[in-house]
Parts: sequence; C-alpha cells; structure tokens
Amino acid sequence: MLIYTFPYYRCSYLPQRYPTLFRSTPAGIHNLLTNETFDITTRPLPEDPMATAARLIQDDLAIMFEKPDGQYYLLAGAILLAGFWRLSDKFGMPLSEIHTSGDVPGFKTKLEKGMMNFFRRVQPGQPVLRNNYFIQVDDNLAWSHSIGSEDPSSDGADDGTSKQVQGWSSAEKNKAIEHHYFRSERQSLRRLPRSGGVVFTIRTYFEPITKVAEEVGVPGRLASAVRSWGDDVA
Repeated sequence: MLIYTFPYYRCSYLPQRYPTLFRSTPAGIHNLLTNETFDITTRPLPEDPMATAARLIQDDLAIMFEKPDGQYYLLAGAILLAGFWRLSDKFGMPLSEIHTSGDVPGFKTKLEKGMMNFFRRVQPGQPVLRNNYFIQVDDNLAWSHSIGSEDPSSDGADDGTSKQVQGWSSAEKNKAIEHHYFRSERQSLRRLPRSGGVVFTIRTYFEPITKVAEEVGVPGRLASAVRSWGDDVA
C-alpha cells in the first residue's frame, strides 16, 4: 500500500493548489516549471514512489508506520537536508530510538510518552504543524560539518562505520558569532487514509544569526529563549 499511496495524493493535490506550476495528466502529473512528467499509473511504477514525491515538492519527507508493538517505525523517506543525521542510520528504527540515538535533550524524561500519544491521535484530513529550531555553527545546510564528516568511513574504520559519536556534543565550540546560524524546521504531520502511515513533511529555513538579529525585537526574544535552556540543551 505504501508503494502507491503518497504520490497519488501529491498528484491530485498539487494541480489544484498550484495550477500555474502543475497540470494533471491521464497518467499522473506534469511539472510546468521543469517540464517533467510523472507516471503513477503504470505497473510496475517507472520510478521509486518516494523519489517521485521528493521531486514534486521542496520538503523532506518521512513516513512512519505503527507495528503490533505499538511503536511507530521509520519505513520510508526522502531526506536531503537532515543536517545532523543520516537516513541510512535511522531507517527501520522506532520513533523512540530515533530520538534517543540522536541524543534529543529531555526525550525520555519529558517527551516520549506525549509524543507517542500525539502520533496515535493524528487523523486523515487534519494535519498538524509544528516548528523547532537549532543553533548551528557552520553554514552547510545539508550536513553540519562542524559535528564531523558525513561519510561514516572517513575516520578510517575498517568496517565502514564511524568510530566517533557525531551529534550536538561533537560540534565545534567557541566559534565567532559570524559562524552561527539559525536553523528552523517547519514540520507537518498527517495520516494517510489508505495505509495509516503518518507523513512528516520537513521544510528547513536557514539564516545567519547576524541577519536574524536585524529583525526588531528578535535579539531579545532569542536571548531569552537561550537563557531558558536546561543544562542538557546548553
């Protein structure tokens, strides 16, 4: 069911929402800007459905499915701008392990139970929006090289895996303000009515802190937010 569901909804929605950019075709959808045509009716499909979906929209995509153990697992995705993690590392993991392996502050003590209940309440036709933010100390949108190399074999590990733990704790310290960037994700979550999967769309915004600070009132609000961080975040 996963193979066919998501591109179908993209191909029916986009021409209605953006008629100057997309046109419906008997086989699927045509992108008027790039002059690409996508076929979602031929079987077998001519392209991986996640690749099709990723080429139709700007956002990164992840799809979680609930298994009999009650956990939601990452079983499909097209992630290009993760910044701090690799899809190949997280694929197949349950939601809880994705966050604990990423050392998300406060997840086990404050967030895990509420997040699981939240996922179960997501309904078709009722998308939920949320935003997060990070402070990044380099200007690479796709991969924050300040935490280490994206290539897991670059440190010389014989088995192709990294010997170093990469994450918030391995980011470079004490860099000048010119090297600090405000990174924010606008995430939407919605349940697919046919398969029951929960789709994340992730739109990343990335601006130098020095530019963000030019907005009236923003420096004070940002400074207040940073001062409110606990020790596990700061």
